Amino acid sequence: MKKTGIGIDYSNICKDYNTMYLDRDNKDPDTSRCMEQVIAWMRDFLSDLLERFGYGIYHLNSDEALKIDEVASKRFLFYSLEKEITLQSFAVEKTYTQYANAAAWTAGNGDGMLIQNDEEGAGVYLYLAEDSELHRWVKEKLQDFSLDEVPLPA
Repeated sequence: MKKTGIGIDYSNICKDYNTMYLDRDNKDPDTSRCMEQVIAWMRDFLSDLLERFGYGIYHLNSDEALKIDEVASKRFLFYSLEKEITLQSFAVEKTYTQYANAAAWTAGNGDGMLIQNDEEGAGVYLYLAEDSELHRWVKEKLQDFSLDEVPLPA
């Protein structure tokens, strides 16, 4: 299955805030409010996805299913001026399959999705099989968002 990448900029969620200034250590009320909106959106998005497709969320190298709040978290979604950002990838699949890295996931034939954070904390990337049921569902779910095509992990 051919894979495609979709980038979601947080400005799709926080329409009245310049998301370029998001920093998980920033205590500014507007910044905190925007980050809470992004986290709530991610939680709802993943809840709908898992319920609809019967998927679990996994680290690439661990068969222990993760909770949605491990992905819908400040540590994963946002940059920190003090701690930078830990680049992470999560596989969203029906059953766990071990992958050496994100590139191995995209080279595989799985029908799930890979979620990666943006190294600058401005958005999140979704990788999935092009024209699959999941791809169509994501595009429908995000029809009001401006989506960017992003290259697959090398």
